[in-house]
Amino acid sequence: MNLRARVSYLTLVVLLFMIEIAAAGLMWLDHSIDGTIVHGLLGLVMFVIGVTACTAAQQRPVTMFNPLKAGHIVTLMFVNVGMLMVIAIHDCDHMRQAMGWGYRFTLSLLLINVIVYLPNLLSLYLIAHGRKVGIWATLISGLLIGGLFLKLHLLGAWLPVWGPWNQSFFVLRVDVISWWILVITVLAGVLIALIAAEVYGETRAKI
Repeated sequence: MNLRARVSYLTLVVLLFMIEIAAAGLMWLDHSIDGTIVHGLLGLVMFVIGVTACTAAQQRPVTMFNPLKAGHIVTLMFVNVGMLMVIAIHDCDHMRQAMGWGYRFTLSLLLINVIVYLPNLLSLYLIAHGRKVGIWATLISGLLIGGLFLKLHLLGAWLPVWGPWNQSFFVLRVDVISWWILVITVLAGVLIALIAAEVYGETRAKI
């Protein structure tokens, strides 16, 4: 990873951290101590993982056991952090909705919601360490997050663990901002999956 790519990547990591701090701030304004702590810790964890991933990527030579080129690693690190940013913004929109409804997040819902960040965090870790399986993890993460968010908000939940969001956006009568954020989230998931598929194709062609 060259200096320019490293600076750009770390800038995205800092922006991701700032989005989570903003989320913690929203929770504070809503007098939710649990929400403030959960999102503050989540932001800190993602910042640490993001920075250590950059360090790990710097130390990964291309070998027969580590076939991913630097360009592939950088691309997939960028898209995974980008997806995490989209998810965090999606979360902030739910906080905005909840404040408008007078709904208070429960601790169980806050902890369950952390799960949606795990696929891309795992993908980021695998890619930064030069694991080829990280390509598939990125592809699956994009489709999984985009598809599940779309299903949840258009059709409602299969498992009633999402509080008010067990119901569809149609039932909740959300505003246009929420609809656009949903569209962006789904498109980001599809785009990330396509980029991962292209990287996989390039690694296969190289072999």
